[in-house]
Amino acid sequence: MSCTAHLFSCLSPRLRAAFFYLDYASISYYGFASTVAYSYYLLPGLSLLDASAMSRYVQQRLGWQLDCSLPIAAYRALVLPVALALAVGCTAACCRSRAACCAYPFAVRTFVFAMPLSMACPIMLESLLFDLRTRNPTLFVYFYRRYCWLLVAAFFNVSKIPERIQPGLFDIVGHSHQLFHIFTFLSIYDQVHYVEDGLAEFLKAPLAVPTYLGTVGYMLLLTLCLAMVVRRFLNVTDLCKQD
Repeated sequence: MSCTAHLFSCLSPRLRAAFFYLDYASISYYGFASTVAYSYYLLPGLSLLDASAMSRYVQQRLGWQLDCSLPIAAYRALVLPVALALAVGCTAACCRSRAACCAYPFAVRTFVFAMPLSMACPIMLESLLFDLRTRNPTLFVYFYRRYCWLLVAAFFNVSKIPERIQPGLFDIVGHSHQLFHIFTFLSIYDQVHYVEDGLAEFLKAPLAVPTYLGTVGYMLLLTLCLAMVVRRFLNVTDLCKQD
């Protein structure tokens, strides 16, 4: 979708807006699908989301007598609905960033699409609380390297370096948006590796079997919601803005 948006963005302002709205929707779609993969293949294997392990950790480290089963059960139940709401909200915010009144559209889009990354916070907490580096070095390395690539990608997307330093020199090759896509791809490459690693562990001893409604059902619902968002913003003429 991103390639299509860049390729056909010169046809007309309205088509430019339409293709980029679809681009934003596809990013949200991918992000939500990643959360679905996390919820079935990675999160169930974390000690952080094991009520007995977490309660024992809290008691040993803080001296509290705390039953963690209820908040952990609530998190498991809400992770996909919250991720779906974030996907829809982020798409709407990015579409809105194309309005003429938005002074910093690239910063807004970068920040908005960083929000769904919070869905992977349990993995980060696992590394801090339960020594993930020792127990699962593959997940640890790929997870943190992925976020390193994302930080670099965000830097280029917001700073507009190097074309800001040498205007005209990087219009064809070396443009910041090209660098943004390259480092984003590297982050996705690492993400695929640690999700595959989680899938391999899942196949040995399934912990939470995926359901039709919990996978395909959610994806179909998200498709409908994103289509409504794109259609809504296409009907607002002042949002067909040239960047």
